[in-house]
Amino acid sequence: MELASRISTVLLSICVLTFSTSPSFGMISVGVLTKEAAKEKYGITMHARKNGDAGIKVWLEFKKEGWLENFTYAELRMDDHQGNHLVSAKLQPNPVHHRQPKDITTVAFSVDADQLDQCSFLVVCYTGIRGGVGYYLKAKDFLDLTNPVTKK
Repeated sequence: MELASRISTVLLSICVLTFSTSPSFGMISVGVLTKEAAKEKYGITMHARKNGDAGIKVWLEFKKEGWLENFTYAELRMDDHQGNHLVSAKLQPNPVHHRQPKDITTVAFSVDADQLDQCSFLVVCYTGIRGGVGYYLKAKDFLDLTNPVTKK
C-alpha cells in the first residue's frame, strides 16, 4: 500500500507541474495604448482606406522590434455602444499591399464606417510561459471618424 501511495503522489505532482507550466494558463496584462504612445514607444501606426462594399479597411503597421519582437497575435474587438463585448476575431498578419516592405508586419480588418468607433485592435506579445502583455488600440483614438481614410 505504501508503494501505491508514493506512485499516486508522484503522478499528482507531475500533473500539477504540467498544468501550472502550460502556456495555455499564461495570463496577459492588458492596457490601452494612445496614438502617441503607440507611435513613440513601439512604432505602431494605424491606417485606413476605402474598401469598396466592405466599407473601410483599417490596419496596423509595425516592426517586430523591442516589445513587439515577441508578437504573438492580434484580434479585432468590437463592442456595442455601451462598451459591452460583441465580437472578437483573431487576425492573421498579411501584407496590405504588394509593395509593403518585408520588415513591416500588418494586421487588418474591414468594417462599415458607422461601426468604426466600436472597433479596436488587441495586440498581444507573450514574454514567457507565465504570460505576456496586450494593448488595445481603439480606432476612434487613432482615426478621424468623420473622415477615417488616411491613405488613398
